[in-house]
Amino acid sequence: MPKEGFPPAATSCSVSDLIQKACTTAACAAPNDQKAEVEKLLKETLPKLQLDDFEDTPANQRGYCRKLLYTHPSGFFSVLQLKWLPGAETPVHGHNAWGCVGVVSGKIGCETYDAAADEPNGVRSNGVIEAGAGAIATVDPNPKGIHRLFNPTDSVATTIHIYGMDLSENPCAINVPYGKRSH
Repeated sequence: MPKEGFPPAATSCSVSDLIQKACTTAACAAPNDQKAEVEKLLKETLPKLQLDDFEDTPANQRGYCRKLLYTHPSGFFSVLQLKWLPGAETPVHGHNAWGCVGVVSGKIGCETYDAAADEPNGVRSNGVIEAGAGAIATVDPNPKGIHRLFNPTDSVATTIHIYGMDLSENPCAINVPYGKRSH
C-alpha cells in the first residue's frame, strides 16, 4: 500500500511517457553520459512499456518492420519500434551514434563482430547471444558495436531502439553497413 502523499507506482508506461522521460534525460545528461542515462531509463520503463501494434507498416525484404516514433526537435535522439517476423534478420552493420535497444516481447538474437580487414566482408564473428523480453543492450558508434540482429523463433518479437541522432529524414541513416547486404 502506498504511503500517504505518495502516488501509487505506475503499472504501465506509454510511448509518450517514455519520450517525455527521454527528453528530460537528454536535457539533463552531459553528451558523454546520454547513452548510460537512456539505458537506465529503459531499465526503468521497459517492463511497463505498452506499444501500439503497427500493422499498417509492411515488413521489408529482410522480414522486419521499422517505425520512427519520435525525433527530438534538437536532434539529440530518435526512438524507433521494430517488429521482427520469424526468421527476420538485419545485415551486419555498425552505427553512426550510440544506441540502446530493449526487447519488449519475444526473443532476439545478436551476433557481434570485430572489424577485420583480412576478411571478405571486413568483419569477423565473435559470438552469438539470444535475449528475451526485458533485455537491454547498448551500442557504441562505429567501428565499435558491429552486429546483426535476428529473430531465432517462430513467434513475432518487438524491440524499442533509442539512438543518439536525428533520424527524421532517414531512419536507416543510423546504420553503417558491412559487406554487400543492404537494409
